[in-house]
Amino acid sequence: MKFLSLSNAIKLMVAIGLIAIFALIVQSCQPSKSTSSSEQKALQSYAVKSLSKLYVLQNPPPQPVLSFKTVDGQSQKLSDLRGQYVLMNAWATWCAPCVQEMPSLDRLAAQTNNADFQIITISLDKDASDIPPFFEKYGLKNLTDWHDGSLSLGAKLGARGLPVTILYNRNGQEIARLEGTADWSSPEALALIDRLTE
Repeated sequence: MKFLSLSNAIKLMVAIGLIAIFALIVQSCQPSKSTSSSEQKALQSYAVKSLSKLYVLQNPPPQPVLSFKTVDGQSQKLSDLRGQYVLMNAWATWCAPCVQEMPSLDRLAAQTNNADFQIITISLDKDASDIPPFFEKYGLKNLTDWHDGSLSLGAKLGARGLPVTILYNRNGQEIARLEGTADWSSPEALALIDRLTE
């Protein structure tokens, strides 16, 4: 039986140590799970009726760096909302499905009075001045007129079209998204929000 020389044994131990450190680094870079598999199934159970397109993520992607403003210049960063559940909706005044969906988001905002939950609707219109007349025309009184001045929000969110709605948990991780329209004032939508913030 052959034994390693002292120098070879040291080299082997260093190599093993480096491999272990590398494995820990790789593991720490993996996205953490925002929900357990049982929680994921529970949330996915709300993907019925008007929320049938809801997709619940098990391994959330990193939160994009987003900032947006109101028409009058009040600024907000998505990261500032950590500690709350956030329903973010990207829309535009020229988007027919968005026009259909926005009143239900306004009703949801009126029906939810929870400090742990925020609704953020961000217009991707080129001209922010188009938003106030739209809000007035459709009687939207419970939403804030956020606007993406950089016109890059859609790409940052990975949106394939409008409208798109993304749910973030208290840690700022995306836990679910819905592409297309939904009735956000429906019983299933209200039940989903109640489940998140219970």
